[in-house]
Amino acid sequence: MKDSEFIASVQEVLEQIRSIVNSSAAWNNRFREGISSLQDEMSSPCVLAIAGKVKAGKSFLINALLGVDLAMTGTTETTATINVFKKGRPFSKDKPVLCQYVDGRKEWCTTAFLDSLQGTSEEALRRTAEIDKLIFYIDDNPILEDITLVDTPGIGAEVGEDGDSHQIQTDSYFKLRERHQQDTISLSNSADAILYIFNTVPTETDRNFLSSLYDDGKGLTAINCIGVLSKIDKDINQINNIKKFEAAFDRNVFAILPTSAALTRLLPDAQWAYRFQQIMKSGFAGEKYFNLAIGSQKAYLTEKLPGCTLTLEQRKSLLKEFNKDIDDAPWNIFAFVAREIYNSTDINASIQRLEDIAGVSRLREIINNHFFSRSRLLRCNKVLSELKRIITTIMYDETYFEAEYLAKNKDRFIQESRSLSAEAAKVIGGLIQKYIPSEKDIIRQKSNIEQVKDRIEQLQGKLSTINDCYLAYEKMTQAKDQFTESEINELSTLFSGKAITVDPIQRFKYWSAMYNCSEPNSIRQIVARAARAQYNTHLHDKSRTN
Repeated sequence: MKDSEFIASVQEVLEQIRSIVNSSAAWNNRFREGISSLQDEMSSPCVLAIAGKVKAGKSFLINALLGVDLAMTGTTETTATINVFKKGRPFSKDKPVLCQYVDGRKEWCTTAFLDSLQGTSEEALRRTAEIDKLIFYIDDNPILEDITLVDTPGIGAEVGEDGDSHQIQTDSYFKLRERHQQDTISLSNSADAILYIFNTVPTETDRNFLSSLYDDGKGLTAINCIGVLSKIDKDINQINNIKKFEAAFDRNVFAILPTSAALTRLLPDAQWAYRFQQIMKSGFAGEKYFNLAIGSQKAYLTEKLPGCTLTLEQRKSLLKEFNKDIDDAPWNIFAFVAREIYNSTDINASIQRLEDIAGVSRLREIINNHFFSRSRLLRCNKVLSELKRIITTIMYDETYFEAEYLAKNKDRFIQESRSLSAEAAKVIGGLIQKYIPSEKDIIRQKSNIEQVKDRIEQLQGKLSTINDCYLAYEKMTQAKDQFTESEINELSTLFSGKAITVDPIQRFKYWSAMYNCSEPNSIRQIVARAARAQYNTHLHDKSRTN
């Protein structure tokens, strides 16, 4: 099934449920708003939420992704607001952010107002408690063409009223507490996909949070979650542990990418790097003295340094140039880059290595390939889950059971109403005829509801297969050296949904054998499992056709 056909099928099911909901006043009152929201969401950008621990670098990463400094950052815990970044134009330069309050009020706010929300003072927390979300509208930003970014407050803050405010807001956004649980469904308060920020080393807090989202397979799956190991510049050796982290979180995240948003923001160009290297090489008597100076900011800014002919003003000037007038630029980034450039034998290669370590370009690429190209399927996944919840709720609703009882006793009710006065009998009988359906209608309605539920489950199964194929294809393209050229050509055709020309029985046997002899949870086994399942589907489709 092509993506366009799948999306059309989801829209068809959505319309069927809308018709079912409209057939009952009770269901209509309860689910009308949610159905309308789902219809709007089918044509809206998907929501990509940024989640992770407090002070893990979420806001720095968002700024790096967007290419502009909009997300609030700070050395202390920022306040517990949900910040939304979406395509559009702000009201004015003086009031660039739309503030939506919990009580429904909306107003355009100044940057001074945003500054007043920083920190965890009593006043800042009071103001934050009144806010539902802050919306930043940005025009002409490629990353926001298909996706709305959401910066969530963070988890794992210090306990107590101040710290818990972050946890409450984050839990409510992801529907982990009861605050945002509603009978009518609103997708504006949940995410289609997540970038989860690990703070240097994954912890049990990270595992618990991601497991709660996964919800034993009923919630967000690994295919829709990318892990980001932030601040990699603090311990570059952690890159060597990525595969171990991915194995530990394989059920929760698609991949874990090392990044440094600060390094991305301060990445020097080759011209500056050449000049910097020349100045440092000539200004220090040798590498020993250079390393002594770069060991700490205090040492670097000492008036007189051993083995150094550079004045304090010259060193300050180099540091200021590197920091690009950013007041909160971290010293460790300068030191990290300085060592790389000082020891470089190929400046361009060193700049590329720094960009690779920064990781944001690679992350943008993954987001583009993993989310943008799949954004409508991601939305279908969320919509199908919500539709199944609605239809299941209807099937266990009192109205569902009461309708059958009323239909079976409709004739008796009409008969008994005739014992009333002629006028009353006419009115009551008319109401019974109008509002109580026949038993035949009820049987037909229940059959329709059960068929729609079955259709939702079928579509969810197909979407799961699509996701498995996508995951396997992505894994394969990242490790082409583990596959032969003929295998790559075969799998590219198989996973793309194109017509296959090979014998599905023979290829099913081949990939089954490959699955059995591959290392558990290895890329080859993941790909072999998906290929085997896909050929099995072809065999079933062929048998049904025959």
